[in-house]
Amino acid sequence: GRQADSVRRSGLVDKTRMSPEPDLLANREALIKHNRAAAPSDIDPKDKGTPDEWVPRHRAQVRLTGRHPFNVEPPLPDLMAQGFITPASLHYVRNHGAVPNREWATHTLAVDGLVASPTTFSMDDLLALPAREIPVTLVCAGNRRKEENLVKQTIGFNWGAAGVSTSVWKGVLVRDVLLKCGVKRPADGANHVCFLGAEVMPLGRYGTSIPWHVAMDPACDVMLAYEQNGERLTPDHGYPLRLVIPGYIGG
Repeated sequence: GRQADSVRRSGLVDKTRMSPEPDLLANREALIKHNRAAAPSDIDPKDKGTPDEWVPRHRAQVRLTGRHPFNVEPPLPDLMAQGFITPASLHYVRNHGAVPNREWATHTLAVDGLVASPTTFSMDDLLALPAREIPVTLVCAGNRRKEENLVKQTIGFNWGAAGVSTSVWKGVLVRDVLLKCGVKRPADGANHVCFLGAEVMPLGRYGTSIPWHVAMDPACDVMLAYEQNGERLTPDHGYPLRLVIPGYIGG
């Protein structure tokens, strides 16, 4: 709008940051190279003796809740230096417990409820379905909470300004999976799609729910992702399969 135009004319906006680098979005090899440039090669000593001591991590990540669980953001200059696309190793992480240790060959997705054909999919089954690949910006709901806590203490910990990241996610649309299972319609009582994580947390399992119309709208891009920036997911970002719901809070 007018305000945005006035900001652009004032010179306050760095125009090099206003759109994705075309070579990364159009050139898969460049995207993978960008992703691997910051990839860790070993285990961070801070993780020794924790349930996550098997997960390679970037040592520059700022730990916000001690050694474990792993809740981190990159140093802001490091995030800015990467440009529009954030490598997986520098993408912020919000965890409530240990990272699930899953295998591609044995991990499954079960679909049941108001569907004609309850189905259990292997990862290879999902890989065989039509794929969608788009850049998505994720931001922690607590981003910049440190500044809020300076004014009045909240119940959350001190996130800085780097709890925001953009990656190129690839996967299968939830819509396509549900259609394959013969999903019922709202007229038949199917009003919501409920998701339940595989990991068992201290107080139960993590899950969420969205309206049927959101899950079934191809324009909403609700995705079961298996790749980030051209490569299979890393453990900290949901390997082998994670849910991405653009426009929704994940807390």
